[in-house]
Amino acid sequence: MLSLPINEQLTNLQAWQQSVFCMALAEQNITHFKMFSQSIESEHGTTAENILQLFWEKMTVKGAKINFTIQEENFDVIIPESSDHDFYGVYPAVDYCVITNCIFNSFTTKSKEEAINASQTSFATIASFIELQTDEEIDEATLVLEPLFIEHLEVQKTVLKMLDNERSPELIKSIREYIRSLESTNIGISTS
Repeated sequence: MLSLPINEQLTNLQAWQQSVFCMALAEQNITHFKMFSQSIESEHGTTAENILQLFWEKMTVKGAKINFTIQEENFDVIIPESSDHDFYGVYPAVDYCVITNCIFNSFTTKSKEEAINASQTSFATIASFIELQTDEEIDEATLVLEPLFIEHLEVQKTVLKMLDNERSPELIKSIREYIRSLESTNIGISTS
C-alpha cells in the first residue's frame, strides 16, 4: 500500500463520504471501461454507465430506491477476466471494476476501507500505465514524482476537501461536476 498523506483521512470518512469518494474516482475512470468494452465490441460500457448513474441518483435524489443485490449481480457479469485478453486496456478496465466494487461495498457493508481501497487502486492504474510506457517496474519513491501521480493526488485531495462539508444533494452533484470538468482520466485519457 502506498503511504500517502491522505490515507488517514480516507479511513476516517463517514459512510456517505466513503461512497461519494469512490463514486468520484469511478466517474473519472469509467472511460477506461467504456474504451475496453468498445474494443471487444460489447455493450458492457453502457451497463457500467447505467449502474454508476444509479449510485449518483441514490445519493442525490430523495427516496431513490436501488436494489444493490440485483445491480451487483448485473455488474459481476460484465467484469472482464484479464487473462482472457492480450492487450493493455483490460487492466484499467479491471481497476475500474475494483473501484465500482468499492462503491457497492460502501453501501452494503459500511466498511471503513472502501475509500482507501479505491484510492490505492486508482494510483495502481497510474503505476501500471507508467510501467507500460517505460517497460520498467516503478517503485513508490519514483511513482510519487510522476506528473500523473501528482495530478491525481491533487484530484483526490480536492474531492476530500469538498466532502468536508455538510451532506447535501447539491454538494454531491458539485463533486460529480468537478470530476467531469477535469475532462481526462487519471492516466490522461480524454473523457470528452
